[in-house]
Amino acid sequence: MADKKKRRPAPAPALELPPRRTRLLAALCYLNVLILIPACTKWRHDEFVKFHLNQGLVVLALATVCACVGFLPHGSEMGLTLTMFVDVLSLVGLVQTLRGLKTPLPVIWRINRAFHPFE
Repeated sequence: MADKKKRRPAPAPALELPPRRTRLLAALCYLNVLILIPACTKWRHDEFVKFHLNQGLVVLALATVCACVGFLPHGSEMGLTLTMFVDVLSLVGLVQTLRGLKTPLPVIWRINRAFHPFE
């Protein structure tokens, strides 16, 4: 009896990751005020950083609105809940940038499609 060798499937072609510095600067876009660092450098013209700058700016605007809701009378619980939601969005965006992905965030992609000042 002939031994049949099990063939392994061919490995999927590796996606080309953006350079490490680009990923780190894009990750700063999701850390509130630190969005100013990539926005004020020459890296803002890079497509990967530009995409995450636009998303990070929308997340920052949502965080500001949620903080304002928290100051309204009887709005502290709702403001806290919305702020935690925005923090989760920011964390998802941060992980996506460090992994080198350029996928839109779940809820804000519609806003981001219409609002992109770094184009």
